[in-house]
Amino acid sequence: MLGLDRYSKGFARTLALLGFFGLLVLALMTTLDVLLRWLFQAPIHGVNDVSSVVMAVVISASIPANLAMKQNITVEVLGALGGTRVRNVLEVFASLLTFVFIILIAWQFVPYAQSLRETGDRTWVLAWPVWPWWSFSALMMILAAFVQAIVLAVDVRTLFVGPSPSE
Repeated sequence: MLGLDRYSKGFARTLALLGFFGLLVLALMTTLDVLLRWLFQAPIHGVNDVSSVVMAVVISASIPANLAMKQNITVEVLGALGGTRVRNVLEVFASLLTFVFIILIAWQFVPYAQSLRETGDRTWVLAWPVWPWWSFSALMMILAAFVQAIVLAVDVRTLFVGPSPSE
């Protein structure tokens, strides 16, 4: 289980790095567009098109890493008051709710991407098909569900067995 947890964290970090690279390219392209508009009144056509599809990919690529590293917002007052056992029970409960929520999101992303393909939606200026970008985002959400399942399993293990030596 610990090997799978370590592998999923590494894979999730790689996806987040891909998302960060996409965000960097988008920021550079936007900056260049602003400079060209300001200096030469010659904007880069299609920057908004690229932004609209790349942002879905950038955001969805970072979700598995957020889940794997447990970087979501938490309120730990009850766990601190109740001790280690109560904190571990609340961790399992929170991981389970997060898992269900991510599954519901992935469950909605897949038909949304399929509907974009069926309708042939395209970006406004560049006329890029939108469905491949949202299909990638749906895949990222499915991977996020797998990552969260591993997080849940580790939390359940911690509840019943205790933390592993590497934690």
